[in-house]
Amino acid sequence: MVTVNEMEGSRTSGRGLPFASVLYSEPGALGLMANIMAALIVAIGNMVEGEHTKLTLIIAGVHLILVGGFLQLVAGLLSFRRNDHLTGTAFVVFASLWSFQGITYILTTDMPDLNGAALSGLVGYMAVAMVLFVCSLFVNYILPPVLAAMLLTLVFEAAGLYFLWAKRVAAAFELFIVFTAIYAVVVMTTKGVSLRYVLPGFGNAPIDPLLIRTFAKGKKKNETKKNTKYAEPMGLGYIANIVPAAVLCFHSLGYFTDFRPAMGAFMCSSLCHIVSSYYAFLRRDHFHSVQFIVYFIFWISRGVGAFLVTFDLGGDTTSVTNYYGSWGMVLVLVAILVVSTTQSVVVFLYNLLLTLIAILSVEHIPGSVRNYTFGVSSAILALVSIYISIAHLLNSLAEKSIVYVGPEIIAAEKLQCAFGCFRKKTDETEGSPTDLTEGSPPITGDSDKDLNVVDSLAFLGNMVAAIALSPAEVTHGQNALPWLLVSGVLINLYCARLAYAAGSLARAFMMVVLAMVWGTWSLVFFEGIDASQLKGAAIGVMCLHTCALLMTTTFSRVWMVFGVSVELNILALVFQVFAVNSQYMGLVTSLFVGIIGLYGTLSGILKGVIDSDALPKGEPVIKPKAETEEERLPCEMIPSRKASALWRAAQLLDEGHVIGVPTDTVYALASSCKVPKSVSAIYHIKGRPAEKPICLCISNIEQLKAANPPFSALLWRFMDVCYPGGITCVVPKGEWLARLGVGDAVDYIGTKESVAIRVPDSSVLSYLTSISGPVALTSANPSGEPDSLHHDTVIDTLGHKLAAVVCDDESNEIVASTVVNCAKIDEGVISYFRIGCVPKERVDQLFEQVKSELNRESTKVNMNQPSFNS
Repeated sequence: MVTVNEMEGSRTSGRGLPFASVLYSEPGALGLMANIMAALIVAIGNMVEGEHTKLTLIIAGVHLILVGGFLQLVAGLLSFRRNDHLTGTAFVVFASLWSFQGITYILTTDMPDLNGAALSGLVGYMAVAMVLFVCSLFVNYILPPVLAAMLLTLVFEAAGLYFLWAKRVAAAFELFIVFTAIYAVVVMTTKGVSLRYVLPGFGNAPIDPLLIRTFAKGKKKNETKKNTKYAEPMGLGYIANIVPAAVLCFHSLGYFTDFRPAMGAFMCSSLCHIVSSYYAFLRRDHFHSVQFIVYFIFWISRGVGAFLVTFDLGGDTTSVTNYYGSWGMVLVLVAILVVSTTQSVVVFLYNLLLTLIAILSVEHIPGSVRNYTFGVSSAILALVSIYISIAHLLNSLAEKSIVYVGPEIIAAEKLQCAFGCFRKKTDETEGSPTDLTEGSPPITGDSDKDLNVVDSLAFLGNMVAAIALSPAEVTHGQNALPWLLVSGVLINLYCARLAYAAGSLARAFMMVVLAMVWGTWSLVFFEGIDASQLKGAAIGVMCLHTCALLMTTTFSRVWMVFGVSVELNILALVFQVFAVNSQYMGLVTSLFVGIIGLYGTLSGILKGVIDSDALPKGEPVIKPKAETEEERLPCEMIPSRKASALWRAAQLLDEGHVIGVPTDTVYALASSCKVPKSVSAIYHIKGRPAEKPICLCISNIEQLKAANPPFSALLWRFMDVCYPGGITCVVPKGEWLARLGVGDAVDYIGTKESVAIRVPDSSVLSYLTSISGPVALTSANPSGEPDSLHHDTVIDTLGHKLAAVVCDDESNEIVASTVVNCAKIDEGVISYFRIGCVPKERVDQLFEQVKSELNRESTKVNMNQPSFNS
């Protein structure tokens, strides 16, 4: 059972209790303030006459990284938690922009001639700003001028690399960003305090996406549930390809040779891949979680390779031409391309283009030709990335397809048949890997679906690193450094974070050890480090991996074979540092690791994307103890037909717990108004936005009349015919709520001006509220998901967050109550917040009936009054 205090104290860095969006207040204000300060720093730098001192540039650069970069990144992550697609994407992207600007300031102190590299990064960010500007036209009136000014600022910053006057123009636009963003901060802050937009600018948009017709016709082959827990990261993931593609295009075509200044833009932009992959993981979107990491490996490895060439660490020309290690990346992209057939046409063509680019960039192509093929194809990919980014962002904002992306090429079932296997579901009650809905239970143990993502990425990263390492003995070993550092070290550390989030500490330990393995191999190839100096590191890594190898017996049989292959590869490392003659042992063991890793990668991707067991991983040798039925129950189950059991439910409410209860419509969550914290906890449990108020439930209308609210006769009469039943009346708040027994919970129910009153026609809930007093009530489903029609559904989706569920089998209705706005009832008008189980026609009929009765009574009273006219 979960109490309010336990919920507040059990925050972890993993996938524990999810935060409700109400906890994040208005992260947009934080992000805009970071933009204000960053733009002001750059504007002042552009307006100051003369040369800047070294200390000034370093201080300005550090401030840009911390304020414009880190603070804005935090705002972006919080915006993703609030399911704000465009704001989250924009803040993360511009966090990378300001960080790049800060790095450029710092590098200027020692590298005065970095115009070519800086220009390539600025051109990439111009394209990104254009994407965000187009999408902002569908959001509100404030963001478009800010983003347009940002685009023009980047244009003149690029010109300012060569012309002094352009810096002054850029400063003017930066000041425009400052003043506009200040107004936006005021708007968003007042909105956060008053829960409404007080000032204009954010309420509407220049273009309403709801008025645009849907482009795609017909029903999708593979339907998935709408996920509203986290914002969709697809737009961010594709945007992150624009800057690296632009930078490598300029570099490959010879516009600059020193890659050091460009590495800042490269790293900052590619970090967006990590963010998008992580949020795809939180959404249990297996395909995009793996795909964006593949993008990250490809671009960063190519960037690190170009960076090492600057320091003459890339190997000689002959060894590069004979190097085949990058074909591991091509194999991964081919695997992604195959499963992309279950996605949209545009995504498939995009991955096809990237696969061709990877082939055109392999080292077997002579350098002069490769620079041209890679540079031109990267430019084409940057242009295509603009379209696919706009498409995904606008379709996410409109929640429909308004920009063409096309249908799936092949249904998942057909792809399964192509691999010659039947669909196997590990648990029929679980959805598809991309079916994480807003309230899906967070990971508290070894969830198969999430651990499958971890395994897929781990096998993928280690396979690419192993194949890159294999030709080290026959070519220059430094050719493998980019792949070892990125795919071997960084990706394993990222997988360790995901494994921890998924609740598998054993896997997290294994990933850290693997990162240490590839890190030690990398040190072997660094110039200036003698292999004999790494004897202790090699022995230590071997001991750690031997311990981790024993843990693989609880993973799968593929993991066991993979662990053995890595152990042999570490043995080759030990032989090399001890100068033992073991010719080709490193090559053979690395290929062995690569082959097993390729099998594990394909198995995980097929299992995660199309739910296919075409390539089984095998059951673990040591299986965890099976839980009994009682151990599997996430909360207490209370029968609804026993009075003693309902007294137990009332006791839980009085203690400050949240429980699931049956109503006359669908199942609901209830918390006692005597414990305000328990009412606040409902927002945490449902992931419910603050803008959606919770209603007040009482036992009967007499309980309401005893509080003596100042309602009109028409409202009282209307409620008399509505209660008890499936109609909820929204009425003005007042001091009468205190007399009703609501107390301090008044701030958590309804809005500041009104509250919804619910009197259900349910003997169970009526009896419970008569014992415990008024309760806060809301439907027992994760916010944005279908209503719960059975107590089993409540237990499955929210049971791990509840103290108990009152079990009453199937609900009486399939939809919630009808919510009627009675604010203007004295004017003879009612409106509707929601049409539920009671049809609008029936409610209108009752209202007209009540008005007619009052009119007849009023007429009768007037006729019975004596006349004093002569």
